[in-house]
Amino acid sequence: MKHKVLATLGAVISAIGISIASAAPALAARPLEHDHFTDSSSAIAQEEFPGFCAGIVDFPVRHDRHAEGMFLFVHHGDGLAYGGGPIRSTDVWTNTLNEQTYTITESGQARDHKITDNGDGTLTVEIAVSGVQKVYGPDGTRLFMDTGTFRFAILMDHGGTPADPSDDEFIRDLGETASHGQADTAGRDFCEDLVTFIG
Repeated sequence: MKHKVLATLGAVISAIGISIASAAPALAARPLEHDHFTDSSSAIAQEEFPGFCAGIVDFPVRHDRHAEGMFLFVHHGDGLAYGGGPIRSTDVWTNTLNEQTYTITESGQARDHKITDNGDGTLTVEIAVSGVQKVYGPDGTRLFMDTGTFRFAILMDHGGTPADPSDDEFIRDLGETASHGQADTAGRDFCEDLVTFIG
């Protein structure tokens, strides 16, 4: 988790995973699915993400996350299921030794921009995200703001059923493909920022 892209990736992938799981039974009955979701979690980041900021952050960090949004699935002419919807999330990273916090809020819209059936059991999904991310320090002062649009791609195993997302499994992040807008966090290192602001 180096900067806004990876933070947003987590939010989007989490939202997609939750929505796919809950939408699966209805997809067989109709071509359109509309779902709302909320997700909250709290864990020590070093346990939640093995290798989290290794060699940089030497204090335990609690990660509290809350995300909510809406997800809409629709089958396009190519027979594949495209999803998207608004997402709002808050991630609070707390140094448990001094209770100082580093907070990231995000609000935006994510949608599957393009899905390619690779013919080998996988799908390349390009996701477009537009919105705003704000980063706040321990005293509530806004430190950074990123706003605009960007696209990134992920690789999915379609489980032998490219038109049915209910059995899809995430394989890996393929990286950012395009971006436009203001990016205060560009070039910054998330782990080093944790040390600077809450260490």
